[in-house]
Amino acid sequence: MKSSTLKTFTSLHTWAGLGTGMALFIAFYAGALTVFFHELESWDSYTGVPSVTQDLGQAQQLIDQVLAVDPDAAVNFHLHLGDAHGHGHQLYWFEGLDDGTFESHGYELAENGVLRDVESNAALGEFIYRLHYTAGLPSSWGLYVLGVVCLIYGLALISGLIIFLPDFLKNLLIIRSTKNLKRFWLDTHNVVGVISLPWHFMFVWSSVLLAFGVLLLAPFQSLVFQQENLFALLAPELGLVQPPSPTGTPAALLTVTELVAKAQAQLPGLMVGELSFTHAGDLGSAVQVSGTIEGGTTLAPNAMVMLSAVTGKSLALNDPATATLGADLFNGLISLHFATFGGYPLKWVYFFLGLAGAFLFYSGNLLWVETRRKRRQPQQRRDARFLAKLNSGVCIGCMAGISTAFLMSRVAVELPNQTELTELAYFVVFFAAIGWCFVRSVAAGARDLLYLAAALSAAIPLADAIVVDMPLWRSAATGQWGLLLVNLLALIGTAAFWRMGRAVHQRSQYGDPNSVWAQPKNHPEPDRRQQVLAEDG
Repeated sequence: MKSSTLKTFTSLHTWAGLGTGMALFIAFYAGALTVFFHELESWDSYTGVPSVTQDLGQAQQLIDQVLAVDPDAAVNFHLHLGDAHGHGHQLYWFEGLDDGTFESHGYELAENGVLRDVESNAALGEFIYRLHYTAGLPSSWGLYVLGVVCLIYGLALISGLIIFLPDFLKNLLIIRSTKNLKRFWLDTHNVVGVISLPWHFMFVWSSVLLAFGVLLLAPFQSLVFQQENLFALLAPELGLVQPPSPTGTPAALLTVTELVAKAQAQLPGLMVGELSFTHAGDLGSAVQVSGTIEGGTTLAPNAMVMLSAVTGKSLALNDPATATLGADLFNGLISLHFATFGGYPLKWVYFFLGLAGAFLFYSGNLLWVETRRKRRQPQQRRDARFLAKLNSGVCIGCMAGISTAFLMSRVAVELPNQTELTELAYFVVFFAAIGWCFVRSVAAGARDLLYLAAALSAAIPLADAIVVDMPLWRSAATGQWGLLLVNLLALIGTAAFWRMGRAVHQRSQYGDPNSVWAQPKNHPEPDRRQQVLAEDG
Protein backbone atom coordinates (compact mmCIF):
# COMPACT_ATOMS: atom_id res chain seq x y z
CA MET A 1 0.00 0.00 0.00
CA LYS A 2 1.32 3.45 -0.90
CA SER A 3 2.40 5.58 2.03
CA SER A 4 0.12 8.40 0.88
CA THR A 5 -2.88 6.06 0.84
CA LEU A 6 -2.00 4.72 4.27
CA LYS A 7 -1.64 8.27 5.57
CA THR A 8 -5.08 9.17 4.21
CA PHE A 9 -6.77 6.23 5.95
CA THR A 10 -4.82 6.94 9.13
CA SER A 11 -6.12 10.51 9.13
CA LEU A 12 -9.67 9.29 8.47
CA HIS A 13 -9.41 6.77 11.30
CA THR A 14 -7.97 9.35 13.68
CA TRP A 15 -10.52 12.07 13.10
CA ALA A 16 -13.48 9.68 12.91
CA GLY A 17 -12.37 8.23 16.25
CA LEU A 18 -11.81 11.63 17.84
CA GLY A 19 -15.20 12.86 16.63
CA THR A 20 -17.15 9.95 18.07
CA GLY A 21 -14.98 8.35 20.74
CA MET A 22 -16.32 9.94 23.90
CA ALA A 23 -20.01 9.58 22.95
CA LEU A 24 -19.38 5.95 22.03
CA PHE A 25 -17.52 5.35 25.30
CA ILE A 26 -20.69 6.32 27.19
CA ALA A 27 -22.84 4.21 24.85
CA PHE A 28 -20.64 1.13 25.21
CA TYR A 29 -20.05 1.40 28.95
CA ALA A 30 -23.77 1.86 29.63
CA GLY A 31 -24.59 -0.80 27.03
CA ALA A 32 -22.37 -3.34 28.79
CA LEU A 33 -24.47 -2.85 31.92
CA THR A 34 -27.82 -3.01 30.13
CA VAL A 35 -26.99 -6.54 29.01
CA PHE A 36 -28.12 -7.38 32.56
CA PHE A 37 -31.20 -5.16 32.29
CA HIS A 38 -33.53 -7.53 34.15
CA GLU A 39 -31.00 -8.04 36.91
CA LEU A 40 -30.70 -4.24 37.25
CA GLU A 41 -34.48 -4.04 37.54
CA SER A 42 -34.46 -6.76 40.17
CA TRP A 43 -31.77 -4.95 42.18
CA ASP A 44 -33.41 -1.55 41.83
CA SER A 45 -36.90 -2.71 42.78
CA TYR A 46 -35.79 -4.60 45.90
CA THR A 47 -36.95 -2.78 49.03
CA GLY A 48 -36.36 -5.41 51.68
CA VAL A 49 -40.03 -6.49 51.68
CA PRO A 50 -40.41 -10.24 51.06
CA SER A 51 -41.58 -10.85 47.50
CA VAL A 52 -44.86 -12.59 46.77
CA THR A 53 -45.56 -14.30 43.47
CA GLN A 54 -48.89 -13.26 41.91
CA ASP A 55 -51.02 -15.64 39.84
CA LEU A 56 -53.09 -15.00 36.70
CA GLY A 57 -56.21 -14.56 38.78
CA GLN A 58 -54.64 -11.51 40.39
CA ALA A 59 -53.69 -10.24 36.92
CA GLN A 60 -57.39 -10.36 35.99
CA GLN A 61 -58.25 -8.60 39.23
CA LEU A 62 -55.77 -5.85 38.32
CA ILE A 63 -57.39 -5.34 34.89
CA ASP A 64 -60.91 -5.23 36.33
CA GLN A 65 -60.01 -2.66 38.98
CA VAL A 66 -58.10 -0.42 36.56
CA LEU A 67 -60.92 -0.33 34.00
CA ALA A 68 -63.36 0.45 36.79
CA VAL A 69 -61.45 3.50 38.05
CA ASP A 70 -59.81 4.58 34.75
CA PRO A 71 -62.08 3.70 31.78
CA ASP A 72 -59.85 5.61 29.32
CA ALA A 73 -57.25 2.89 29.71
CA ALA A 74 -59.48 0.52 27.71
CA VAL A 75 -58.31 2.03 24.41
CA ASN A 76 -54.84 0.55 24.75
CA PHE A 77 -53.10 -0.88 27.80
CA HIS A 78 -50.25 -3.26 28.52
CA LEU A 79 -50.25 -5.90 31.22
CA HIS A 80 -46.74 -7.00 32.32
CA LEU A 81 -47.02 -10.33 34.08
CA GLY A 82 -45.08 -10.91 37.29
CA ASP A 83 -42.01 -13.11 37.15
CA ALA A 84 -40.43 -15.84 39.21
CA HIS A 85 -38.42 -13.28 41.20
CA GLY A 86 -41.57 -12.08 42.91
CA HIS A 87 -42.24 -8.96 40.87
CA GLY A 88 -45.98 -8.43 40.75
CA HIS A 89 -48.18 -7.73 37.73
CA GLN A 90 -48.18 -4.15 36.45
CA LEU A 91 -50.54 -2.44 34.04
CA TYR A 92 -49.59 0.63 31.99
CA TRP A 93 -51.41 2.87 29.56
CA PHE A 94 -50.33 6.09 27.87
CA GLU A 95 -52.53 9.15 27.59
CA GLY A 96 -51.95 11.48 24.64
CA LEU A 97 -51.66 15.14 25.66
CA ASP A 98 -52.47 18.28 23.69
CA ASP A 99 -48.78 19.14 23.19
CA GLY A 100 -48.15 15.87 21.36
CA THR A 101 -46.47 14.12 24.30
CA PHE A 102 -47.72 11.19 26.36
CA GLU A 103 -48.37 10.76 30.04
CA SER A 104 -47.76 7.32 31.51
CA HIS A 105 -50.21 5.76 33.98
CA GLY A 106 -49.18 2.66 35.91
CA TYR A 107 -51.04 0.44 38.37
CA GLU A 108 -50.37 -2.63 40.48
CA LEU A 109 -52.02 -4.58 43.29
CA ALA A 110 -50.77 -4.12 46.82
CA GLU A 111 -50.28 -7.13 49.09
CA ASN A 112 -53.84 -6.72 50.39
CA GLY A 113 -55.31 -6.65 46.87
CA VAL A 114 -55.94 -2.89 46.83
CA LEU A 115 -55.18 -1.03 43.61
CA ARG A 116 -52.34 1.49 43.82
CA ASP A 117 -50.30 3.60 41.44
CA VAL A 118 -46.97 2.20 40.36
CA GLU A 119 -44.32 4.30 42.01
CA SER A 120 -41.93 6.07 39.66
CA ASN A 121 -39.12 4.10 41.31
CA ALA A 122 -37.02 1.23 39.99
CA ALA A 123 -36.16 3.14 36.81
CA LEU A 124 -32.37 2.83 37.04
CA GLY A 125 -32.24 0.22 34.27
CA GLU A 126 -34.30 2.46 31.97
CA PHE A 127 -32.01 5.41 32.67
CA ILE A 128 -28.81 3.48 31.94
CA TYR A 129 -30.44 2.08 28.80
CA ARG A 130 -31.27 5.65 27.76
CA LEU A 131 -27.63 6.59 28.28
CA HIS A 132 -26.76 3.70 25.97
CA TYR A 133 -28.72 5.04 23.01
CA THR A 134 -28.50 8.80 23.64
CA ALA A 135 -25.21 9.24 25.58
CA GLY A 136 -27.17 11.45 27.95
CA LEU A 137 -28.64 13.77 25.30
CA PRO A 138 -32.41 14.45 25.26
CA SER A 139 -34.23 11.37 23.96
CA SER A 140 -36.19 13.29 21.32
CA TRP A 141 -33.06 13.88 19.23
CA GLY A 142 -30.25 12.09 21.05
CA LEU A 143 -31.13 8.82 19.32
CA TYR A 144 -30.53 10.38 15.90
CA VAL A 145 -27.29 12.01 17.01
CA LEU A 146 -26.03 8.60 18.14
CA GLY A 147 -27.16 7.19 14.80
CA VAL A 148 -24.92 9.68 12.99
CA VAL A 149 -22.12 8.91 15.45
CA CYS A 150 -22.45 5.22 14.58
CA LEU A 151 -22.15 6.00 10.88
CA ILE A 152 -18.89 7.83 11.52
CA TYR A 153 -17.87 4.99 13.81
CA GLY A 154 -18.32 2.63 10.84
CA LEU A 155 -15.82 4.72 8.86
CA ALA A 156 -13.37 4.46 11.75
CA LEU A 157 -13.74 0.66 11.75
CA ILE A 158 -13.17 0.30 8.01
CA SER A 159 -10.20 2.68 7.95
CA GLY A 160 -8.69 1.02 11.03
CA LEU A 161 -8.96 -2.39 9.38
CA ILE A 162 -7.25 -1.08 6.23
CA ILE A 163 -4.42 0.40 8.32
CA PHE A 164 -3.92 -2.89 10.17
CA LEU A 165 -4.14 -5.20 7.12
CA PRO A 166 -0.57 -4.77 5.77
CA ASP A 167 0.93 -6.17 8.99
CA PHE A 168 -2.07 -8.31 9.93
CA LEU A 169 -0.26 -11.60 10.46
CA LYS A 170 2.83 -9.97 11.92
CA ASN A 171 0.99 -7.99 14.62
CA LEU A 172 -2.03 -10.21 15.22
CA LEU A 173 -2.50 -10.85 18.94
CA ILE A 174 0.90 -9.33 19.81
CA ILE A 175 1.09 -6.99 22.81
CA ARG A 176 4.52 -5.55 23.60
CA SER A 177 4.52 -4.34 27.19
CA THR A 178 8.19 -3.94 28.06
CA LYS A 179 9.65 -0.59 27.01
CA ASN A 180 7.37 1.82 25.22
CA LEU A 181 4.00 2.65 26.78
CA LYS A 182 2.73 4.11 23.52
CA ARG A 183 3.53 0.82 21.76
CA PHE A 184 1.73 -1.08 24.52
CA TRP A 185 -1.42 1.06 24.14
CA LEU A 186 -1.28 0.75 20.34
CA ASP A 187 -0.85 -3.03 20.43
CA THR A 188 -3.67 -3.41 22.96
CA HIS A 189 -5.92 -1.10 20.94
CA ASN A 190 -5.26 -3.13 17.78
CA VAL A 191 -5.69 -6.56 19.39
CA VAL A 192 -8.95 -5.64 21.11
CA GLY A 193 -10.25 -4.07 17.90
CA VAL A 194 -9.39 -7.07 15.72
CA ILE A 195 -10.80 -9.66 18.13
CA SER A 196 -14.11 -7.83 18.48
CA LEU A 197 -14.31 -6.51 14.89
CA PRO A 198 -17.25 -8.69 13.72
CA TRP A 199 -19.27 -7.67 16.75
CA HIS A 200 -18.48 -3.99 16.15
CA PHE A 201 -19.63 -4.22 12.53
CA MET A 202 -22.86 -5.85 13.73
CA PHE A 203 -23.29 -3.08 16.25
CA VAL A 204 -22.80 -0.34 13.64
CA TRP A 205 -25.25 -1.98 11.25
CA SER A 206 -27.94 -2.64 13.84
CA SER A 207 -27.58 0.75 15.55
CA VAL A 208 -27.97 2.70 12.33
CA LEU A 209 -31.02 0.66 11.31
CA LEU A 210 -32.63 1.02 14.73
CA ALA A 211 -32.00 4.78 14.70
CA PHE A 212 -32.90 5.57 11.09
CA GLY A 213 -34.94 2.56 9.94
CA VAL A 214 -38.22 4.44 9.66
CA LEU A 215 -36.55 7.44 7.98
CA LEU A 216 -34.78 5.17 5.49
CA LEU A 217 -38.12 3.67 4.47
CA ALA A 218 -39.78 7.05 3.91
CA PRO A 219 -38.64 7.52 0.26
CA PHE A 220 -40.02 4.10 -0.66
CA GLN A 221 -43.51 5.05 0.52
CA SER A 222 -44.30 7.29 -2.46
CA LEU A 223 -41.48 6.73 -4.95
CA VAL A 224 -41.49 2.93 -5.07
CA PHE A 225 -44.66 1.49 -3.56
CA GLN A 226 -46.95 4.52 -3.95
CA GLN A 227 -48.51 3.70 -0.60
CA GLU A 228 -50.11 6.10 1.85
CA ASN A 229 -49.21 3.75 4.70
CA LEU A 230 -46.05 1.79 3.96
CA PHE A 231 -46.20 0.17 7.39
CA ALA A 232 -49.39 -1.65 6.42
CA LEU A 233 -47.53 -3.19 3.49
CA LEU A 234 -44.33 -4.13 5.31
CA ALA A 235 -45.69 -5.02 8.75
CA PRO A 236 -46.73 -8.61 7.86
CA GLU A 237 -43.27 -9.26 6.42
CA LEU A 238 -41.67 -8.01 9.62
CA GLY A 239 -43.95 -10.04 11.86
CA LEU A 240 -45.82 -6.94 13.04
CA VAL A 241 -49.60 -6.91 13.11
CA GLN A 242 -52.13 -4.09 13.24
CA PRO A 243 -55.05 -4.77 15.62
CA PRO A 244 -58.60 -4.64 14.21
CA SER A 245 -60.71 -1.49 14.44
CA PRO A 246 -63.43 -1.17 17.10
CA THR A 247 -67.01 -2.05 16.14
CA GLY A 248 -68.91 -0.01 18.71
CA THR A 249 -70.65 -3.13 20.05
CA PRO A 250 -69.97 -3.88 23.74
CA ALA A 251 -68.66 -7.35 24.61
CA ALA A 252 -67.05 -8.99 27.63
CA LEU A 253 -63.38 -9.96 27.59
CA LEU A 254 -62.05 -13.44 28.18
CA THR A 255 -60.07 -13.80 31.38
CA VAL A 256 -56.29 -13.57 31.43
CA THR A 257 -56.10 -17.26 32.29
CA GLU A 258 -58.19 -18.17 29.22
CA LEU A 259 -56.23 -15.88 26.90
CA VAL A 260 -52.87 -17.23 28.04
CA ALA A 261 -54.09 -20.80 27.61
CA LYS A 262 -55.34 -20.12 24.07
CA ALA A 263 -52.08 -18.41 23.13
CA GLN A 264 -50.03 -21.32 24.43
CA ALA A 265 -52.25 -23.71 22.50
CA GLN A 266 -51.32 -21.81 19.34
CA LEU A 267 -47.61 -21.65 20.27
CA PRO A 268 -46.60 -24.57 22.52
CA GLY A 269 -43.76 -23.62 24.83
CA LEU A 270 -44.60 -19.90 24.81
CA MET A 271 -43.48 -18.20 28.04
CA VAL A 272 -45.82 -15.22 28.24
CA GLY A 273 -44.43 -11.93 29.49
CA GLU A 274 -46.92 -9.31 28.33
CA LEU A 275 -50.51 -8.91 27.11
CA SER A 276 -51.36 -5.77 25.13
CA PHE A 277 -55.09 -5.00 24.83
CA THR A 278 -56.78 -2.67 22.35
CA HIS A 279 -60.37 -1.39 22.68
CA ALA A 280 -61.15 -3.54 25.71
CA GLY A 281 -64.91 -4.04 26.14
CA ASP A 282 -65.61 -3.80 22.40
CA LEU A 283 -66.54 -6.73 20.15
CA GLY A 284 -63.45 -5.93 18.05
CA SER A 285 -61.13 -5.97 21.04
CA ALA A 286 -57.83 -7.74 20.44
CA VAL A 287 -54.97 -8.82 22.66
CA GLN A 288 -51.37 -9.38 21.62
CA VAL A 289 -49.82 -12.08 23.80
CA SER A 290 -46.03 -11.73 23.66
CA GLY A 291 -43.24 -13.81 25.08
CA THR A 292 -40.38 -16.12 24.14
CA ILE A 293 -39.93 -19.68 23.01
CA GLU A 294 -36.59 -20.97 24.23
CA GLY A 295 -34.65 -23.85 22.76
CA GLY A 296 -35.75 -23.26 19.18
CA THR A 297 -33.69 -23.41 16.01
CA THR A 298 -33.29 -19.65 15.57
CA LEU A 299 -31.42 -16.91 17.44
CA ALA A 300 -34.61 -14.88 17.83
CA PRO A 301 -36.78 -16.40 20.59
CA ASN A 302 -39.43 -13.65 20.57
CA ALA A 303 -42.90 -14.90 19.70
CA MET A 304 -46.39 -13.41 19.56
CA VAL A 305 -50.02 -14.43 19.13
CA MET A 306 -52.76 -11.90 18.44
CA LEU A 307 -56.17 -13.10 19.59
CA SER A 308 -59.66 -11.75 19.69
CA ALA A 309 -59.98 -10.73 23.33
CA VAL A 310 -63.68 -11.65 23.17
CA THR A 311 -63.72 -15.02 21.37
CA GLY A 312 -60.09 -16.13 21.65
CA LYS A 313 -59.87 -16.62 17.88
CA SER A 314 -56.34 -16.39 16.50
CA LEU A 315 -55.89 -13.26 14.36
CA ALA A 316 -52.15 -13.43 13.72
CA LEU A 317 -49.17 -15.46 14.80
CA ASN A 318 -45.44 -14.85 14.88
CA ASP A 319 -43.62 -18.13 15.46
CA PRO A 320 -39.80 -17.97 15.27
CA ALA A 321 -39.76 -21.42 13.63
CA THR A 322 -42.07 -20.42 10.75
CA ALA A 323 -41.50 -16.66 10.47
CA THR A 324 -41.03 -14.91 7.13
CA LEU A 325 -37.59 -13.89 5.96
CA GLY A 326 -38.35 -10.26 6.83
CA ALA A 327 -39.48 -11.20 10.34
CA ASP A 328 -36.38 -13.36 10.80
CA LEU A 329 -34.11 -10.49 9.75
CA PHE A 330 -35.95 -7.97 11.92
CA ASN A 331 -36.12 -10.17 15.00
CA GLY A 332 -32.58 -11.38 14.42
CA LEU A 333 -31.41 -7.78 14.34
CA ILE A 334 -33.05 -7.16 17.70
CA SER A 335 -31.65 -10.37 19.18
CA LEU A 336 -28.11 -9.71 17.99
CA HIS A 337 -28.10 -6.15 19.27
CA PHE A 338 -29.68 -6.82 22.67
CA ALA A 339 -28.31 -10.34 23.32
CA THR A 340 -31.75 -11.87 23.90
CA PHE A 341 -30.52 -15.38 23.04
CA GLY A 342 -27.88 -17.66 24.47
CA GLY A 343 -28.66 -17.06 28.15
CA TYR A 344 -26.04 -15.97 30.67
CA PRO A 345 -22.97 -17.22 28.77
CA LEU A 346 -23.77 -14.87 25.90
CA LYS A 347 -24.67 -12.02 28.26
CA TRP A 348 -21.21 -12.22 29.80
CA VAL A 349 -19.63 -12.27 26.34
CA TYR A 350 -21.56 -9.12 25.40
CA PHE A 351 -20.70 -7.52 28.74
CA PHE A 352 -16.96 -7.92 28.22
CA LEU A 353 -17.22 -6.93 24.55
CA GLY A 354 -19.03 -3.77 25.65
CA LEU A 355 -16.26 -2.91 28.10
CA ALA A 356 -13.68 -3.72 25.44
CA GLY A 357 -15.46 -1.34 23.08
CA ALA A 358 -15.35 1.42 25.69
CA PHE A 359 -11.63 0.71 26.09
CA LEU A 360 -11.13 1.09 22.34
CA PHE A 361 -12.51 4.63 22.30
CA TYR A 362 -10.66 5.72 25.42
CA SER A 363 -7.36 4.24 24.24
CA GLY A 364 -7.80 5.74 20.77
CA ASN A 365 -7.98 9.24 22.22
CA LEU A 366 -5.10 8.40 24.54
CA LEU A 367 -2.96 7.36 21.56
CA TRP A 368 -3.67 10.69 19.86
CA VAL A 369 -2.41 12.49 22.96
CA GLU A 370 0.65 10.24 23.28
CA THR A 371 1.55 10.73 19.61
CA ARG A 372 1.67 14.51 20.09
CA ARG A 373 3.58 14.43 23.34
CA LYS A 374 6.72 16.59 23.35
CA ARG A 375 9.43 14.54 25.02
CA ARG A 376 12.06 17.28 25.24
CA GLN A 377 10.09 20.26 26.48
CA PRO A 378 7.98 20.78 29.59
CA GLN A 379 5.28 22.79 27.85
CA GLN A 380 2.94 20.41 26.02
CA ARG A 381 0.69 21.22 23.07
CA ARG A 382 -2.51 22.94 24.10
CA ASP A 383 -4.72 20.65 21.99
CA ALA A 384 -3.12 17.55 23.54
CA ARG A 385 -3.72 18.86 27.06
CA PHE A 386 -7.29 19.86 26.17
CA LEU A 387 -8.19 16.44 24.75
CA ALA A 388 -6.51 14.64 27.66
CA LYS A 389 -8.57 16.65 30.14
CA LEU A 390 -11.82 16.27 28.20
CA ASN A 391 -11.26 12.56 27.59
CA SER A 392 -10.64 11.93 31.29
CA GLY A 393 -13.57 14.09 32.38
CA VAL A 394 -16.12 12.53 30.03
CA CYS A 395 -15.03 8.88 30.24
CA ILE A 396 -14.14 8.63 33.92
CA GLY A 397 -16.97 11.04 34.78
CA CYS A 398 -19.40 8.69 33.03
CA MET A 399 -18.19 5.72 35.08
CA ALA A 400 -18.25 7.65 38.34
CA GLY A 401 -21.67 9.09 37.44
CA ILE A 402 -23.18 5.67 36.80
CA SER A 403 -21.82 4.40 40.12
CA THR A 404 -23.39 7.47 41.75
CA ALA A 405 -26.71 6.71 40.06
CA PHE A 406 -26.66 3.19 41.51
CA LEU A 407 -25.85 4.53 44.94
CA MET A 408 -28.50 7.27 44.85
CA SER A 409 -31.13 4.84 43.59
CA ARG A 410 -30.54 2.66 46.63
CA VAL A 411 -30.24 5.46 49.19
CA ALA A 412 -33.42 7.14 47.90
CA VAL A 413 -35.37 3.88 47.61
CA GLU A 414 -38.12 5.09 49.96
CA LEU A 415 -38.43 8.57 48.42
CA PRO A 416 -41.22 9.33 45.89
CA ASN A 417 -38.79 11.15 43.55
CA GLN A 418 -36.19 8.39 43.49
CA THR A 419 -36.02 8.38 39.68
CA GLU A 420 -35.41 12.11 39.39
CA LEU A 421 -32.76 12.03 42.13
CA THR A 422 -31.00 9.11 40.44
CA GLU A 423 -30.74 10.89 37.10
CA LEU A 424 -29.77 14.18 38.74
CA ALA A 425 -26.98 12.46 40.69
CA TYR A 426 -25.50 11.09 37.47
CA PHE A 427 -25.48 14.41 35.63
CA VAL A 428 -24.15 16.37 38.63
CA VAL A 429 -21.18 14.02 38.99
CA PHE A 430 -20.65 13.78 35.21
CA PHE A 431 -20.43 17.53 34.61
CA ALA A 432 -18.58 18.15 37.87
CA ALA A 433 -15.99 15.56 36.74
CA ILE A 434 -15.43 17.41 33.47
CA GLY A 435 -15.04 20.69 35.34
CA TRP A 436 -12.67 19.10 37.86
CA CYS A 437 -10.40 17.84 35.08
CA PHE A 438 -10.10 21.35 33.66
CA VAL A 439 -9.17 23.00 36.96
CA ARG A 440 -6.66 20.28 37.85
CA SER A 441 -3.70 18.90 35.98
CA VAL A 442 -4.44 15.97 33.66
CA ALA A 443 -2.84 13.41 35.97
CA ALA A 444 -4.36 14.80 39.17
CA GLY A 445 -7.83 15.08 37.66
CA ALA A 446 -7.81 11.54 36.26
CA ARG A 447 -6.38 10.12 39.50
CA ASP A 448 -8.95 11.90 41.67
CA LEU A 449 -11.86 10.77 39.53
CA LEU A 450 -10.70 7.16 39.45
CA TYR A 451 -10.42 7.13 43.24
CA LEU A 452 -13.87 8.72 43.42
CA ALA A 453 -15.31 6.04 41.12
CA ALA A 454 -13.69 3.36 43.30
CA ALA A 455 -15.19 4.84 46.48
CA LEU A 456 -18.65 5.22 44.94
CA SER A 457 -18.59 1.65 43.62
CA ALA A 458 -17.50 0.31 47.00
CA ALA A 459 -20.41 2.14 48.62
CA ILE A 460 -23.02 0.26 46.54
CA PRO A 461 -22.83 -3.10 48.40
CA LEU A 462 -22.46 -1.16 51.64
CA ALA A 463 -25.72 0.69 50.91
CA ASP A 464 -27.43 -2.63 50.17
CA ALA A 465 -26.36 -3.93 53.56
CA ILE A 466 -27.51 -0.82 55.42
CA VAL A 467 -30.61 0.38 53.54
CA VAL A 468 -32.31 -2.90 52.62
CA ASP A 469 -30.48 -5.21 55.03
CA MET A 470 -29.09 -7.36 52.23
CA PRO A 471 -25.32 -7.80 52.54
CA LEU A 472 -23.49 -9.72 49.85
CA TRP A 473 -23.48 -13.06 51.66
CA ARG A 474 -27.20 -12.90 52.43
CA SER A 475 -28.16 -12.14 48.82
CA ALA A 476 -26.19 -15.25 47.79
CA ALA A 477 -27.80 -17.38 50.51
CA THR A 478 -31.36 -16.26 49.71
CA GLY A 479 -31.06 -16.45 45.91
CA GLN A 480 -31.35 -12.71 45.27
CA TRP A 481 -29.27 -13.05 42.11
CA GLY A 482 -29.91 -9.52 40.85
CA LEU A 483 -28.54 -8.03 44.06
CA LEU A 484 -25.62 -10.46 44.11
CA LEU A 485 -24.65 -9.65 40.51
CA VAL A 486 -24.75 -5.89 41.00
CA ASN A 487 -22.72 -6.07 44.20
CA LEU A 488 -20.09 -8.35 42.67
CA LEU A 489 -19.72 -6.05 39.66
CA ALA A 490 -19.46 -3.08 42.02
CA LEU A 491 -16.63 -4.74 43.97
CA ILE A 492 -14.81 -5.68 40.76
CA GLY A 493 -15.23 -2.10 39.55
CA THR A 494 -13.86 -0.84 42.88
CA ALA A 495 -10.68 -2.86 42.48
CA ALA A 496 -10.26 -1.86 38.82
CA PHE A 497 -10.79 1.87 39.43
CA TRP A 498 -8.43 1.87 42.41
CA ARG A 499 -5.74 0.03 40.42
CA MET A 500 -6.05 2.46 37.52
CA GLY A 501 -5.93 5.42 39.89
CA ARG A 502 -2.71 4.08 41.41
CA ALA A 503 -1.19 3.60 37.95
CA VAL A 504 -2.01 7.19 36.96
CA HIS A 505 -0.53 8.45 40.24
CA GLN A 506 2.66 6.42 39.80
CA ARG A 507 3.17 7.73 36.30
CA SER A 508 2.55 11.32 37.38
CA GLN A 509 5.15 10.96 40.15
CA TYR A 510 7.85 8.90 38.49
CA GLY A 511 7.14 9.02 34.76
CA ASP A 512 8.44 11.32 32.06
CA PRO A 513 8.32 14.87 33.48
CA ASN A 514 7.72 16.27 29.98
CA SER A 515 4.26 14.77 29.56
CA VAL A 516 0.63 15.74 29.90
CA TRP A 517 0.46 12.95 32.49
CA ALA A 518 3.22 14.41 34.69
CA GLN A 519 2.42 16.22 37.90
CA PRO A 520 3.41 19.90 37.49
CA LYS A 521 6.45 21.07 39.49
CA ASN A 522 7.16 17.51 40.47
CA HIS A 523 10.78 16.53 41.14
CA PRO A 524 10.98 12.84 42.06
CA GLU A 525 14.09 11.05 43.15
CA PRO A 526 16.48 10.84 40.13
CA ASP A 527 17.06 7.09 40.37
CA ARG A 528 13.36 6.25 40.50
CA ARG A 529 12.51 8.71 37.70
CA GLN A 530 15.24 7.28 35.46
CA GLN A 531 13.94 3.77 36.10
CA VAL A 532 10.40 4.67 35.05
CA LEU A 533 11.70 6.67 32.08
CA ALA A 534 13.57 3.60 30.89
CA GLU A 535 10.42 1.49 31.22
CA ASP A 536 8.43 4.18 29.39
CA GLY A 537 10.89 4.14 26.48
